Amino acid sequence: MDKNKVLQSQQSQENRTKEVMSEIKEEYTKTTGFLEENTNQQLNIAKEMKDEMKNKDFDTNIEELKALKEEITGLKAEIKRLNEMENIGLSSLIVRDIKSVGNALMSLQEKAIGSIKHLYDNMKHQLSYNLTKAQEKFVQIKIGIVKGLVNSMQDFIREQQKKLDSCLEKLDNLSKEIQKDEEKLIQDGQNHEDNTRKEDISIKHNEDKQQEEKETTPTENEEKKEISSKEILKAEMADKGIVKREEKEKPKERPAEKKPSVLKKLKENQQKIKKEEKARDVKVPKKDKGMEL
Repeated sequence: MDKNKVLQSQQSQENRTKEVMSEIKEEYTKTTGFLEENTNQQLNIAKEMKDEMKNKDFDTNIEELKALKEEITGLKAEIKRLNEMENIGLSSLIVRDIKSVGNALMSLQEKAIGSIKHLYDNMKHQLSYNLTKAQEKFVQIKIGIVKGLVNSMQDFIREQQKKLDSCLEKLDNLSKEIQKDEEKLIQDGQNHEDNTRKEDISIKHNEDKQQEEKETTPTENEEKKEISSKEILKAEMADKGIVKREEKEKPKERPAEKKPSVLKKLKENQQKIKKEEKARDVKVPKKDKGMEL
């Protein structure tokens, strides 16, 4: 992968990561703020019910809501720490922190829903007592407020869940893209390493070959020099008439006999025939006509 493309891809991923993280942190901040407000309203209702009913039935609710409020305060501090962090990327540490905060928020939401149910059950139970008209009216008003808190929490969590699901989908896609790029970079790095190793082996082979040639060349030159020196010495000895014993004792080869040529053979035959004819003419004398008479 080209270095410029890698840098551009990394820059784009970092920008998208920051955007998604900002969205998530914004939702976390809204959620803790909503939970804190909702818990305060529950706590106020529980305290008012205790004062109006003149009993200790709501002490359990008050303690439960105080503990929930402390947890929300602690989570707000953790979210603030994340908001103050700079150059946030998809490192394992940051992802772990984001997931940890998200899990804590879900747990607090469940506790907030549980505390409302406990408060409502206790308020409804008060109607079974022998109440005055004013107390009964007070309880009914507070139950209406709790019902509004429940509806408000339903709407908020439903809307928040949509936004968080969208953020999580963006993070999943981004994480897959980063994983794919990392695998491509690792493969490219491995290919580069293999090519470098092959080049090193080739260079080493050439160096060894050159070194071997350097080591063998002087020997060949020395052999050539030795042969040349022997030939020069031999020529000098020949000039001076010095012949080695082996060369003196070496028998001379008989020259190969030359075969007579065909033309020469024919001429010889013709001359031989002519000689024979002449000899024949000399041996047979001609008869004298006068002597015959």
